Amino acid sequence: MYSLEQVRIKILPKEIKYKGKAGRFFQFLPNNQGLNEEYLYTHQPLSTNTIPVYSTSPVPIGKLDDDKEVNEAFHVLFCPAIIVARKGYAGRMFVVEKGKYIVHEDAYAIKAKKKYEGEIDLHWFCGHYSAEFSAHRTSYWGIGDFPRSLFKKMTVAIPLIEIQKKVATLYAKRDKMLKELEQMQDIVKQGISDAIKLVTHNGVDSKSQNTLTQPESLSRRKFA
Repeated sequence: MYSLEQVRIKILPKEIKYKGKAGRFFQFLPNNQGLNEEYLYTHQPLSTNTIPVYSTSPVPIGKLDDDKEVNEAFHVLFCPAIIVARKGYAGRMFVVEKGKYIVHEDAYAIKAKKKYEGEIDLHWFCGHYSAEFSAHRTSYWGIGDFPRSLFKKMTVAIPLIEIQKKVATLYAKRDKMLKELEQMQDIVKQGISDAIKLVTHNGVDSKSQNTLTQPESLSRRKFA
């Protein structure tokens, strides 16, 4: 069974401009080994001038001060680019669009090679290939991995830029629907949790339990 995230817009053969391994079209940006949650926890920003740190989610995992120490200790990159989750949600991709950013050790950043700049819409690429790449992670169960070497080997087909931009708008609508569904699920889960807490707080006496577990006895008592 396919999830909504796996729904893709079919690209016709006549619309494809390039086809080959992903490593042909993208370059890898410098990574930051050693930049983990512990470091972020012990280096909380002291000013409002900060740089977001991205890991496996479009929401930054933390921030660091945009100062000399941070700029010398880590590779500070500039948007736009694609962040690829290496661990956790391995293979998932998302776009960072504005300003500076730093990549956590559990992910890596890519951008189109100079030859293909303007030929690849980053939002389209993420929307079209994120679920497929994630399905090829090294371990489907538990914590998987999606290293650079695997990314390079993935076969991709790049349509005309005009087609990419049109399809990217459809993927944006799909992703909005996914987010709304997740929010609805959260509301339902919270409602169930609140109901359980209410029952637990009020308590259920033995007579009520007997009534709940023996509906036929209840019926006979009621109409005897």
